[in-house]
Amino acid sequence: MRSLRALLSLFGLGIGLLATVVLALFSSAPSRSDYAFVVGRSTPTVLSFTETPLVFVVGVPILCALVGWVTALVLTRRGWAIGRAERV
Repeated sequence: MRSLRALLSLFGLGIGLLATVVLALFSSAPSRSDYAFVVGRSTPTVLSFTETPLVFVVGVPILCALVGWVTALVLTRRGWAIGRAERV
């Protein structure tokens, strides 16, 4: 029972980390651009940083891990378990 909870919690954490990376990279949130003028170049170099709140970056994976743990808790109460199948 404990292994199912751990497995689904880790799976949820992994999905949460993946979702955070995808949402942070492909978000349409306003971004800050710093212009740097380099000697010898006629065009400015643009450095763009997406500002993602720390609560979002930490909260989404933890929330997904918690959902995975709750799902495993419900499944174990209904009789699910990770183990070898019993032969009849």
